[in-house]
Amino acid sequence: MNNEGKCIEYYFDSKTFTKEQLLKNIEEAELEFPNKKIEPKLYLNQWGVYILKINFKDKIEYISNFKEKRKNKKILLLTERNKKVSEKRTAWINRRYGQYKNTGEYRPL
Repeated sequence: MNNEGKCIEYYFDSKTFTKEQLLKNIEEAELEFPNKKIEPKLYLNQWGVYILKINFKDKIEYISNFKEKRKNKKILLLTERNKKVSEKRTAWINRRYGQYKNTGEYRPL
């Protein structure tokens, strides 16, 4: 299965088109699809033909990235919570009967 998503390819002859004209074509292609996220790529192949390839960002990829970030955030919150709980447990386990909290102040009776 192809994971690239949707794409459009334009072919231009290198003898008739200049680099500036191709950059204008890229801008026009971006204006054709205002609501889509696109990634234009321009390269010259071995036969002297410029290829303008426009990849559309796939919604599934966008949603999967969003879900992964959300999952990572939940994991971070759980690990922080587990650290706090483990600190409390160790403090509670290490206490001795009749031991008071160390305040650092000494007062006469």
